[in-house]
Amino acid sequence: MRKNKVRVNITVDKVLLDKARTKLGLFGGKLSTLFNAYLSDFVSTMEKDFASNQKELMQKLKELENRIENIEKR
Repeated sequence: MRKNKVRVNITVDKVLLDKARTKLGLFGGKLSTLFNAYLSDFVSTMEKDFASNQKELMQKLKELENRIENIEKR
């Protein structure tokens, strides 16, 4: 039934883990829910940065190609 979930072993700072557990009590969540939210945010942020960087790199590549063409014409 849990085909879309995987169990992982991670090492975390004990003090931060204790703080997270007390904070989670405020909105009734589990630590796995919090970790899942951070992981999701991390992935979406990385995808956005990659997409914008890819556009920027493609633009710079085009500029370099144009410069090379101009130099070859001379």
